Amino acid sequence: MAIYRGDVYETARMMNTLQASSDIPLLIAANLEKGLGNQMDGATLFPPIMSIGAAGIHMAYFPVVDVNINPDNPIINTRSFGENPEDVGRLAAAYIRGCQEFGLIATAKHFPGHGDTERDSHNVLATVQADMDRLTNVELYPFRKAIDAGVQAVMSAHISIPAIDPTPNLPATLSRPIMTDYLRKKMGFKGLIVSDSMGMGGITTLYSQDQAAVLAVRAGVDIILLTPEPELVISALVDAVKKGQISEARILPLSPEKKIAVFSLSSDPGDYYAGRPLEFYAEASTGNEFLERALQKAAEVDVFQ
Repeated sequence: MAIYRGDVYETARMMNTLQASSDIPLLIAANLEKGLGNQMDGATLFPPIMSIGAAGIHMAYFPVVDVNINPDNPIINTRSFGENPEDVGRLAAAYIRGCQEFGLIATAKHFPGHGDTERDSHNVLATVQADMDRLTNVELYPFRKAIDAGVQAVMSAHISIPAIDPTPNLPATLSRPIMTDYLRKKMGFKGLIVSDSMGMGGITTLYSQDQAAVLAVRAGVDIILLTPEPELVISALVDAVKKGQISEARILPLSPEKKIAVFSLSSDPGDYYAGRPLEFYAEASTGNEFLERALQKAAEVDVFQ
């Protein structure tokens, strides 16, 4: 479950309520790039790390390990640790160790590197045109340091990297050569692979949600993040398993591969109930009942738990 906006105390109460009502422990995540205040009113903006544990969040979609080498980049810019790959790798590794030493899962993003783009993947598919030698020494260097530091999750980028996968109009998120062959096999990453938001233009301008989800899981993504159409995505993945396009071993949590596709289901599409009293918000038709319907559908097909 991804947390986006809300009052800090109300959010904590809502998460406790959802955890208590769920038969399966919920994985709760949030983009804490600027600290807890990045998502919750009443919380502190940078530096907020000591407050994160008290909010009940297990996973931070941070640090940004992109190297800011393009002054025309409209989206990374000051979100990066800097323009020197060694500095970015060193600072990212320190941040990762600090988070994970105290139980917070860190997520290195945006693989394989979003620093040298002139387009924003929130709107369209961006492309990094660098050759393999430049990618190895710049974009990929901080990810290597993050993996060496034991980072437990990596977030994919909705960008095209022709030097690794020349398939036209294919975001890294949907590319098996990038997510599995390179990140998993060549770089030896064994943790969770998280997609960037599937509602971003780098995906939606080229693919439907069901098509993108199946391609992402086949590429090696473990967590499909913030799809605008979760029920459609679940149905598409179930169908893909039934048709043999995705193996059950890739999905079932107790399989030898120990992988599970996790869906960040919005409890309030459109933020209609945001800011209202918790009792009404948590029990609204877009809250608990929405999650319960999704879990019910998942249980019925005997593919997800």
